[in-house]
Amino acid sequence: MRIPDSECEARRIEHRVAGADANPYLVLAAILGAALHGIETKMLPPQPIEGDAYSLSERYEALPNRWEMATEAFQDSAFMREYLGETFVRVFTAVKEQEQEKIYGRISDVEYEAYL
Repeated sequence: MRIPDSECEARRIEHRVAGADANPYLVLAAILGAALHGIETKMLPPQPIEGDAYSLSERYEALPNRWEMATEAFQDSAFMREYLGETFVRVFTAVKEQEQEKIYGRISDVEYEAYL
C-alpha cells in the first residue's frame, strides 16, 4: 500500500497487491481493518523506501504466491479472525479449499497435451 506524492486534489491510496481476480469487498474490508488496527494501536508508518525497493526484498516476509498458501495464511491469521470474524474466516476458507480441490482435480490442457 502506498500514497504517492501528489497535490492534495490528486492524492490517493494505492493498494498494489490485490489483483483483478481478488474479491473487491474482501480487499476493502482487509484494508479498512488494517487501518483501524493501525489507529487503535497508534502505529506509525515505516520510513519511506527510496530507490529500488526490490533490492530490499530479503528484509521483508514474502507474500504467498500460490493459492493454497494464501488460503492457509488467511485461515491462520489472527488479524483476519479479529477483524472479519471467526465464522467468516472458517466459511471462506472452506469455500476456497473446495474450489481448489475441484480445480486441482481436473486435467489441465497442458497436462493433456503433454501426457495424453
